[in-house]
Amino acid sequence: MTGEKSGEFRGKTIETAISAGLVALRLAREEVEVEIVKPGSRGVLGIGAEDALVRLTAIRPGRPEPKLPARPEPLPVAKLQQPEAPAQSPVVTGKPEPRQEPSRPEPTSRSQTQPAARPEAPRPGRPASAAADDKELAAAQQGQEFLTGLLERMGLRAAVEIVAQSDAEADEDGSKVPVLNIVGDDLEVLIGRQNETFSALEFITRLMVNQQSHTRSAFVVDVNGYRARRAESLRKLAFRTAEQVMQTNRTMALEPMSPAERRIIHLALRDHAKVYTQSVGEGDRRKVTVIPKKD
Repeated sequence: MTGEKSGEFRGKTIETAISAGLVALRLAREEVEVEIVKPGSRGVLGIGAEDALVRLTAIRPGRPEPKLPARPEPLPVAKLQQPEAPAQSPVVTGKPEPRQEPSRPEPTSRSQTQPAARPEAPRPGRPASAAADDKELAAAQQGQEFLTGLLERMGLRAAVEIVAQSDAEADEDGSKVPVLNIVGDDLEVLIGRQNETFSALEFITRLMVNQQSHTRSAFVVDVNGYRARRAESLRKLAFRTAEQVMQTNRTMALEPMSPAERRIIHLALRDHAKVYTQSVGEGDRRKVTVIPKKD
């Protein structure tokens, strides 16, 4: 072989990229040296996916066999598994002293139950609702930390701030929950059709926080204040539609909306003197109708 065969090849995975290179160079696996340039990434929710990139170089006769990636591949797995063992050791009894291990979790569980009881009881001189607010804020802070890390893995430059809900988003009794508002440039990809993407982010974040805190979290996710602006826009739409229904004395149907958006319309016209609302349709085509009240 007068010239050394080499080249860079891409694939969905490292093995796919190597296979493509072997076909292109017409060589067997043992006849090439493999260098992993980029391991690739599947991304999160389909965003930030990246192909693997490898460099294959033909091994010249008499050249000592280089290190193949088969050896270093298990090393990261072993390293990642090592930190997990201490986290599980308080739960699983150790092999050297199986009889003494059951006595260790007892003081640990007692110490853990004491701080868990503190947030449930209100502090002296504070109403019980203040303790509930503390729980919601703690859950929102956990969600903020998780969501920030998730956005970094998605390759997005964004920050997560904790803000209060707008009046248009308030519950029937006027109560509000914390909002994890994602702020940054060019974040339209996080909204999606009918808010599908940030609804998925909200579901994932709530699920992780619930598993960590063993309680049901009460926060929502927003992107650059989109949810708050949309809620205010829906309230105005509800009042405009009510005026038209009063003038024409005819039922009017709005565009199909998500359950959360339909709820905003219902709440906006809940106490209206001349009209009432009703949801009709099925699935994604479900919509709100505004109906005139009979005198």
